[in-house]
Amino acid sequence: MQRRGPRGDIDEARILRAADALLAERGDIDRISLRSIAAEVGVAVNALYTYFPSLRAIWHDLADERLGLLRPTELLDIGCSHCAVLELVDRAGAMAAAPGTLSLLRAQPVLGRNSFALSETIMTLTEHGSISPRNAHDLIVGWFYGSSVLDSEGWTSGTDEIRASEPLPEFPRIADRDAADRHEQAEAILRGIGLSCQRL
Repeated sequence: MQRRGPRGDIDEARILRAADALLAERGDIDRISLRSIAAEVGVAVNALYTYFPSLRAIWHDLADERLGLLRPTELLDIGCSHCAVLELVDRAGAMAAAPGTLSLLRAQPVLGRNSFALSETIMTLTEHGSISPRNAHDLIVGWFYGSSVLDSEGWTSGTDEIRASEPLPEFPRIADRDAADRHEQAEAILRGIGLSCQRL
């Protein structure tokens, strides 16, 4: 339930929409202040404290809202855990590509209802694997988040720029590497977890 303060035209959802709009424009939470969010909403900074105790709380709730866009519980209806995890990888890739998403997720632990629904879904999908659902969850989330951060922070593109500008004879595998394939990586993780496609 949304809390309403003294002004009926302002609520938590409107503040989150303003923060989200600024994040889409600026691409990183470090470029956004409470003052800029208040200006976007059209209120004084103090008015935001009626709804959120801090800027950090705004980012937390917006991050949890973003995780809700993955619609994780829908994945349980797919009928094949392997295929459902691959669908989650696709959805998460689209979510991670949205401006500012990784800075939101990197800022702090996201411990809200959507985060819990995502974790519960991953553990349900992997409960018949060869490792515990908790370990499968951590492996999937850690791999996806880590590879997304490496891409977003320039590790991949930086290496590619060096490869293009100079020979690397002492590093032949780096010099000749191909582009990362998230689906191939996900398939390897699923094999390691012991989940094969139930539709084949």
